[in-house]
Amino acid sequence: MVRKIKKGLACALVAALAFTCAAPVTASAASSATTAPEYTNVKNANVTVAKGVKASVSTDSKGKVTVKSVTAKKAKSITVASKVKVKGKNCTVTTIGAKAFAKAPKATKVTLPSTITKISAKAFSGAKKVKTIVIKAGKKSKVKVDKNAFKGLSKKQKSKIVVKVGKSMSKKNFNALKKALKAAGISTKNIKRG
Repeated sequence: MVRKIKKGLACALVAALAFTCAAPVTASAASSATTAPEYTNVKNANVTVAKGVKASVSTDSKGKVTVKSVTAKKAKSITVASKVKVKGKNCTVTTIGAKAFAKAPKATKVTLPSTITKISAKAFSGAKKVKTIVIKAGKKSKVKVDKNAFKGLSKKQKSKIVVKVGKSMSKKNFNALKKALKAAGISTKNIKRG
């Protein structure tokens, strides 16, 4: 009789251990399935990138956004948000595409978020009044600038554009950005931390 009780208790203990070990795994698997957003490639979506400023964007499968075209015919200052909603999902703005500011002819100041990693060729083509570009940056921020990012702007205008980069960007990444901006036609004396 004692043997049967011991065997019964052993089985109950094994079952209890199996249940408590399996339960958290099931719970975490269920929670990760609901929190991990699924992104799809979106070729063209209209979103709000700044207060009162609309833009045409595209996304990749990881939810990274390329700003294709900002429409702000009267705005003098444009601040691009770091996150935008595309088809109901929060996506991160990482790239400024070609001719992104061509439909913002009166913009004199453009502020880019710390999430930006790339400024494409002809990104500022058509933005003939831009005088100041602010690039917010974190310590680990790395921004690649195509050498033709300012193609379409006059040499005189490029020489007057002031680029202010977030103070927290590392010295190494700031120097790389400065070199890329110089190759794109921006005067090094106009590239500042700020």
